[in-house]
Amino acid sequence: MNIGVIFFSVVVLFILAFVIYSMVITPQDTKFAFLNLFRHKRRSLSTIFAIILGGVAIFLYGGFIEYSFWILKQQTVRTNVGHVQIYDPSYFETANKSKSIIENYQILKNEILEDAELSQYISTISGQLEFTGVISQYENETSSYFSAIGVEPLPALKLGSFDKLISGSDLSRIKMNEITVGNGLAKTLNAKYADWVDVLLVNSQGGQGALSLKVRGIFSSGIKDYDDVAMKMPLQTAQQLMDTDGVSKIVILLKDDRNLEEFNTKLENFIANKQQKLIIKDWKSLSLFYQQVEGMLSGIYFFIKVIVALIVVFMISNSMRMNVLERTREITTLRAIGLQPMHVSRLFLLEGIFIGAIGALGSLVIGFTFAGMINLQGITMPPSPGQTEGYIAFIKTNSFELIWITLVLPIITASLASILPALSASRLNISDAFKSV
Repeated sequence: MNIGVIFFSVVVLFILAFVIYSMVITPQDTKFAFLNLFRHKRRSLSTIFAIILGGVAIFLYGGFIEYSFWILKQQTVRTNVGHVQIYDPSYFETANKSKSIIENYQILKNEILEDAELSQYISTISGQLEFTGVISQYENETSSYFSAIGVEPLPALKLGSFDKLISGSDLSRIKMNEITVGNGLAKTLNAKYADWVDVLLVNSQGGQGALSLKVRGIFSSGIKDYDDVAMKMPLQTAQQLMDTDGVSKIVILLKDDRNLEEFNTKLENFIANKQQKLIIKDWKSLSLFYQQVEGMLSGIYFFIKVIVALIVVFMISNSMRMNVLERTREITTLRAIGLQPMHVSRLFLLEGIFIGAIGALGSLVIGFTFAGMINLQGITMPPSPGQTEGYIAFIKTNSFELIWITLVLPIITASLASILPALSASRLNISDAFKSV
C-alpha cells in the first residue's frame, strides 16, 4: 500500500468519525443536513453529476493503466526475464558476458529447490547462458550478428510463454543440434523451417566455437530489436559451444509476484549464508522500458486526479456559497435562537460530505457499468514504442487501490470544498444579516 492510499485512508477515517459523532450526538443535525440536499434539487444534481463524471474518468483511466501495467509486466517477465535473476557480480561490469559465468550451477539450483523457505515461492527455476556471434546461411549467402541464450527446454515454456511461435516447434520438441530464432533474424538470413545454419563465436576460454544447427522454430516476442537478433537453443548445446558447464544467470519465476520482496530477502540471506559472491536483481530493476512507461502513465493519471479534484472543489464550493447566500435568513434565525457558530459549520460540512459520498457511490456504480461494457470487446491498442504487435486492452476493475481512490477522492475533496462556505455561514453577523434580508 503506497503513501497516497495511507494518507487518504487517514483523512477518510477522520471524516467518518466526524459523521458518526454527528449521527450519535446530534442526529437531528445529520437528518437536517441530508434533507437540505433536496431543497435545491437542480443544483445538487448538477454538482453530483460533475463529481460522478470526474470519478468515472478516474476509475476508467485508472483501470486502463492498471491493465497496461499488468500486460507489460507479464510481457517483460515472460520474455525470459522471470521475476528474479541471480548473477555473478562481473556481469554488469563487462560487455563480454562469456566471462561472467556462475560455476556449479546445478549444485546451486538443487540447494535452492531443497530449501523449504525458498522452494514454496518458486514456480520454475532455470539457468541461461548468454553469448553472441555470427550466424550464416550459406545457401542464401547471408549472415548476421546474433545474440543467443541457452535455456532449459521445459522451464523455457513458462519463462518464454509470451514468445509467439510462427512456425515449427518450441525447444521442448527439438534435438541438441536444433534451434529457434526470432522472426527478424530469420528474415535477415532468409532462413525457413528445417534450414541449416552455421554459427561462429568466441567461447568462454577465448577460443573459437563453431557448429552447424538446424532451424526448427521461428518465434516473435513482439519486440523488434530482440527478434532481429534472437536465438534460443538447449542449454547443453550452448554449454558445449561455449566450453563451460556454468550459466550466465539463474532465472526464477515465482508462483505469486506479490511475494517478490519477501522472496528476495530470503534469497539474499540464503546466498549470504552460503558465502556465494552473487547478486540478485528483480525484473523491474532490469526493465528500463517498463519504468519509463510506468512513470509516464502514472504522471498522466496523477494530473487527471488533480484536475478532477479541482473541478469538484470549485463546483461544491460554489454550490455551498450559493446555499449560504440563499439561506441567510435561516442561518441568522438559528443563530438568534442560540445556535453556536460551530453548530452551523457542522450542518454545512455534513451537507458537503453527503454530496461527496453520493457522488463517490455513483462513480463506482457507473464506472463498473461502463467498464463491463468496454470489456465485452476490449480496446484495440497500437504497438507500443519498439514493438511490432498491438494488443487488446481492458479495464482492470479488481484493484483495491483503484476502487479506494475512486471512492474516497470525491468525499475528501467535497469535505475540503465545504470548509470555507461552512466557516462563512458560521461567521455571519446576526444584526447585519437581518438588515440584508
